[in-house]
Amino acid sequence: MKPDQVLQGYFENLADMDKALGYVHRDAKFIAAFEMETDRHHFYGTYHGTEGVRTLLSKFRKDLDPQQFEIHKILADETTAFAWGKFKHRIRPTGKMFESHWAVVCEVEDGKIKYFRGFEDTAALEASFRPE
Repeated sequence: MKPDQVLQGYFENLADMDKALGYVHRDAKFIAAFEMETDRHHFYGTYHGTEGVRTLLSKFRKDLDPQQFEIHKILADETTAFAWGKFKHRIRPTGKMFESHWAVVCEVEDGKIKYFRGFEDTAALEASFRPE
């Protein structure tokens, strides 16, 4: 499977965590906005392997109620895919909306995502989690 197909498959199966994890390499490295954990937000940091990605997706599932997810384009070569789009989530703890354009770069090995780095509006993310 080509890198763009792997990334597309991962995105299409996010609603079913086990299916999404089927697209993740056992030695994966997923970076959520910042490499290091920070007290700015509990999503941030680097997640390793399928269990690390399961932890990240569990955080998303607990706190995000997806309203919209659009992929504008995916570009790829033999080993790498880059995608961008737009999303909207209702934040479960606050009820606020979090809207952002996003971008992802990933590297694929053996038909699975080995490296994944996501970019989004972190200021909007942090603000959406703040109580009134």
